Amino acid sequence: MKLMIMEENLKIDLDDDEKLVLYAIGALDNSPLESKIKIQKLMFLISNVFKDFQGLLHFEPHLFGPYSETLDNVLDSLIRLGFVEEVHGSSYRLNDAGMRMYLSLKPKPELVRVIEDFKGFLNDISNNEILAFIYVSYPQYISESIIWDELKPNRQKFAISLFRKSKVSFGKAAEIAGLSSIDFDKILKDRRIRWRE
Repeated sequence: MKLMIMEENLKIDLDDDEKLVLYAIGALDNSPLESKIKIQKLMFLISNVFKDFQGLLHFEPHLFGPYSETLDNVLDSLIRLGFVEEVHGSSYRLNDAGMRMYLSLKPKPELVRVIEDFKGFLNDISNNEILAFIYVSYPQYISESIIWDELKPNRQKFAISLFRKSKVSFGKAAEIAGLSSIDFDKILKDRRIRWRE
């Protein structure tokens, strides 16, 4: 379904994939997404919650985890249309025209909540922490990775960091670390990281 908006006397048609990317970039008060990896993983996570969106962006295993060429094309299109700007080399946010378009769209509240949750999750963690989380949670996307072998020796470090930032549960952190719950608990105790009352 297309949405037609009049922007500065120009008729602009947005496809569903363009609207979805616009929602994601504009969420959380238009806080910038700091890399293409974060945009790719944000949209991947969203598409795993809303099965209707899986067909829009077509993610496949790639060098840095799940990747959608369609998403890259949509992002380029939104930049060309004058809605998205690249700041500081690889951060993306909506410009004034993009914010006007974003505010004119009426996404479902459930979609807004999910996008905001995932964007908040990704915004203050490193690309390596994101990739460790993604590869452990979705191992079918490891096959083409050029970085997983470099990340594996640091799994415990990433897991502890994500856990300390309250980004993942204790169980998910143990899984990311590649350890049993008992062994992960011991590592936390050895590092004097309190997590239970």
